[in-house]
Amino acid sequence: MLKRFMTKRNITIVSITIITLLFLYFIVPISVPLIVALLFALMIEPIVKLLEQKVNSRKWSVTIIYTSILSLLLLFMYLFLTKLIQHIIQFSKDLPDKMNNLLSAWSVFEERLSKIIPESVSDALFNETQKFLFSIRDAILNYFNVERITNLVASLPETFITLLVFLVALFLFMLEIPNIQTFIQAHTYEKTYNKGLYIWRRISTSIFGMLRAAFILSGITWFFTFIGLLFITPKNALVLSFIICLVDLLPILGATGVTIPWALYAYITGDPTLALKLIVLSVFLLVQRKVLEPKVMGKGVGLSPLPTLIAMFIGLKLMGFVGFFIGPIILIVILIILESGAFNLDFKI
Repeated sequence: MLKRFMTKRNITIVSITIITLLFLYFIVPISVPLIVALLFALMIEPIVKLLEQKVNSRKWSVTIIYTSILSLLLLFMYLFLTKLIQHIIQFSKDLPDKMNNLLSAWSVFEERLSKIIPESVSDALFNETQKFLFSIRDAILNYFNVERITNLVASLPETFITLLVFLVALFLFMLEIPNIQTFIQAHTYEKTYNKGLYIWRRISTSIFGMLRAAFILSGITWFFTFIGLLFITPKNALVLSFIICLVDLLPILGATGVTIPWALYAYITGDPTLALKLIVLSVFLLVQRKVLEPKVMGKGVGLSPLPTLIAMFIGLKLMGFVGFFIGPIILIVILIILESGAFNLDFKI
């Protein structure tokens, strides 16, 4: 039985599986900037090829596109991050007053509701709610303490190095993608290479199509949110619209995950006009999302809601917050590999 199993093919499959698992466990967590750079380079490879046909030089094509991306990134960081830092500082200063206003508004609401429901029920409900509100206030205040801000500042050099590694790796990957393809083709049989190419095309169509569609939809959401917030809170429209746009990228939650709680807070603290404006904005964002999503996403991109939710939950438990995004992507890759019969791959050993 053992001799029958110990064939060259089975040993190769087991070895590749073990190496892959060790790689995923030890190398992937510390190689996130490199992996993201490679994926980003693969996403924009069609644009590089298209420009390469125009300028007849891959180096010039890569240089032009990379310079454009870098310029846009630096401009975004300057405009957005400087404003964001100002708003975070102001938010931390205003937070105690906002939470106290919320508690005061809840006390007024408590008095009104106590006249409608039995006193014993209202007392129990209000005590638990007040404890919950106090715990939220204390948790937020503790989060924005001096020690945490100091740690954030201390982590900036490491963040800068990570960003620098990502930018350098992105440029090099953009240049070397044809050589990487040639290397892979030279070390695999034609049948294996064709299967791998089929898998890659399916994965790129599903994952990159899903990511492109998500960014397009979030960009449209940002535009409408920014226009709406110009009429609601002009001073904070830019930063808040970007924050809502980033939240909109989160699966399931969406932009209304910010605007609806904000509307509830405005209503509770005695600003029904602001609450009404935010509800109107929330309804508009929800409708435009439902109308545009099928057209932008298309067919055959991503997963249905139930597998997506399961993959996100398992990814969150296994890999933390990053797994919330990686889980569905891994599931898509596994399904495509199983569908393609990739376990019949053969390598030149």
